[in-house]
Amino acid sequence: MKRKLPPKKRLHDCDFPGCTEAGEFRAPKDRTLRSHYWFCQKHVAEYNKNWDFLKGMTPDEIEEQLRNDTTWQRPRWKLGSHVGGQPHFKDPFDVFSEEKLGMDGGYNPPHKNVPYPKKIQEAVAFMDLKFPVQLPDVKKRYKLLAKKYHPDISKKDASLFQKLTQSYTLIVDYITNKSITN
Repeated sequence: MKRKLPPKKRLHDCDFPGCTEAGEFRAPKDRTLRSHYWFCQKHVAEYNKNWDFLKGMTPDEIEEQLRNDTTWQRPRWKLGSHVGGQPHFKDPFDVFSEEKLGMDGGYNPPHKNVPYPKKIQEAVAFMDLKFPVQLPDVKKRYKLLAKKYHPDISKKDASLFQKLTQSYTLIVDYITNKSITN
């Protein structure tokens, strides 16, 4: 035995002037999308063809609306410009400090316990550098030591300048190519 469903109650009449059909479909009255018209299927299709959400907005207002829509109308701010720029939690061990995260303007790579080839270790020790070495630091140190050990400036043994040049070349090749073996 089939069960008969009660007939649908007619909650709204079509808001289109002169229409007597049931208003089953909702359509927004304005951009706020808080108030609606109720139309029959024929008139809601016609209304939707003519509906323009952006009508009357300037290009700047349209851009702002699009930006708001990408974040579902939630507040937003530029990265790093939040109130005070501080995290909203306690960081007693300074894990998220700008210096440790490399945000202090310089690059602070984590120290890797990767053994460097012996030749590189000797060259770095001769130039009085510390691991991990970076190309700008090597160049700066080379210029300083070249003035100190150059045979025209210093009357010391020229072999120091040769060793400096060899060390510099070895380190730069290692940094750029990573192709030195013990």
